[in-house]
Amino acid sequence: MDLYEKLSALGPLSRATFAKLMSLAESRSLEKHEYWSRPGEPVTHFGIVQAGLVRHYYVDAKGRESVKAFRGPGEFSAPYAELILKHPSRTFIQALMPTTLLVFEVATFDALAEKSLELQTLARRFVELHFVNKEQREFEFLQLSAEERYQHFCAERPEYLSHIPQHQVASYIGITPVALSRIRARSTTKRRR
Repeated sequence: MDLYEKLSALGPLSRATFAKLMSLAESRSLEKHEYWSRPGEPVTHFGIVQAGLVRHYYVDAKGRESVKAFRGPGEFSAPYAELILKHPSRTFIQALMPTTLLVFEVATFDALAEKSLELQTLARRFVELHFVNKEQREFEFLQLSAEERYQHFCAERPEYLSHIPQHQVASYIGITPVALSRIRARSTTKRRR
């Protein structure tokens, strides 16, 4: 599915409006491990992953990472709260494999969206999807076991499992790497039976 198909699946989007939107985009290529956002930087742009995979994460005062999200093709990538509040970023966003982002300046997008109901709808749908993802993640943390969270993650992102180090998967589902190793060992044992 190409980007137009992914975006138009979110709501009505004509080819003409899509062309105007793409005229604002700057293609940015990231190498594996390269950053597109770091804490303290101003948030003046947002991206849509065109190809590849990025992770959003925080680092606490002791240097421990907490993975917030993984974003793949067709998905919105930016420090969301900081973008809305116009605060400096608190989030690291790093490529986990060679990645291409379509990057948009917020002010330029907003000016175009003011004149386009289609782009307003698209922006609203991205916010709605972000909210739904947050709600789903909250549900998983409150209602599912660590093993169930891992199984759900594997089912949702099978194409990326080989690109995400296990310690990052563990962080994302809220457990230690040792606990994840135990879960994976139990899963392997169950499959062999």
